[in-house]
Amino acid sequence: MTPAALASIQKQLLHLRHVGDGGLSLMADLVELVRAHDLPLWRCRFNLMTKHPELVWHTVQWSEEEGVKFIDRSRLTLDAPTFTRSPVPLLRNGSPPIRVRLTGDDLPFPVCQELQAQGGTDYFIQGLRYSTGDIGYISWATRAPEGFSDEALAALTDLGPHLTQRIELVSAYHATQALLEVYLGRNAGQRVAQGSFQRGSGELIDAAIWFCDLRDFTSLSEQSTPQAMVKTLDEYFDHVAGAVMARGGEVLKFIGDAILAIFPLAGDAPRACQSALLAAKEALTALQGLNAERRSRGEVPLSIGVALHVGQVMYGNIGARGRLDFTVISSAVNEACRLESLCKPLQVPLTMSEAFVQLTRPEAAVELGQHALKGVRVPIRVFTLMGYLLR
Repeated sequence: MTPAALASIQKQLLHLRHVGDGGLSLMADLVELVRAHDLPLWRCRFNLMTKHPELVWHTVQWSEEEGVKFIDRSRLTLDAPTFTRSPVPLLRNGSPPIRVRLTGDDLPFPVCQELQAQGGTDYFIQGLRYSTGDIGYISWATRAPEGFSDEALAALTDLGPHLTQRIELVSAYHATQALLEVYLGRNAGQRVAQGSFQRGSGELIDAAIWFCDLRDFTSLSEQSTPQAMVKTLDEYFDHVAGAVMARGGEVLKFIGDAILAIFPLAGDAPRACQSALLAAKEALTALQGLNAERRSRGEVPLSIGVALHVGQVMYGNIGARGRLDFTVISSAVNEACRLESLCKPLQVPLTMSEAFVQLTRPEAAVELGQHALKGVRVPIRVFTLMGYLLR
């Protein structure tokens, strides 16, 4: 690669338009730039730092066979042999770039053995020291019989500072987006990142409303240490809220031990309500599995009530000047919360409003009669499913 080609790549890297796709576009553009200047690239990989509670970083990889893809790395990765025996810990401890010719049998890292088995002939990895003090990396591999030339390695090394600036920028965007999505939910997080953060701003939407509450929480918390209670809540939320998210619902709030979620109708009310119902059934099934584990540990099983309703909600920013919440409010949300409170006296884990049942029309629906909801002027007809009535 000539000095002029290197300078051209460096300049273009600094002027690439940012695309908020987690590094996919940056990787595609980078690969196109270096291959256009005859670098015999077969695979490239860089990582984005993240503030996700479960992920240590987000790896973006390109290969000739698969194109660009993501590989999310769990925090458990830091203790796995695939990481501890890789060159990345060396780079994070300040090692200079590492080059390994993928010939012979005495290869120093498992990743090199993996690349050699796939036809790789040369491997080069360099650390990227960000302004925050974090150290990321970018790696390059080729299948060219002669490997990387000295000129190519020098060019990749000289690209390091420019790649550091560009990847750190994308990493910061990705970390912010990941953090917003974890705390606010995917849709709300994206809306806030795109500028929907003014107090009082929002929109009216029609949605299936999903509300769940853990029964006897006060008694349970009195019998547990704070640490044990946090562990219990994490397990409960994983199983129950996990079912909501798996069906496309948006978990908006954890209110103590309660969960508020919505399934926007978005022009297809029966589909959204059916997804909410499936999420409720799968959450209750998942809780049965969790309770089996808890019994095996000598712990008290958990019991919940789930309410399903449908109506119009105000979806947006609410709060004080210095502290906002992105959530939903409306009389329909209040009705869903009151509907859930009927689960215990009616001795069922699921209650559904007439409006919700009319949109889903489940064959096993059973009416539980008309009931007054606190703060709601007109009594409503309440339903459950036959399978829950018989328990």
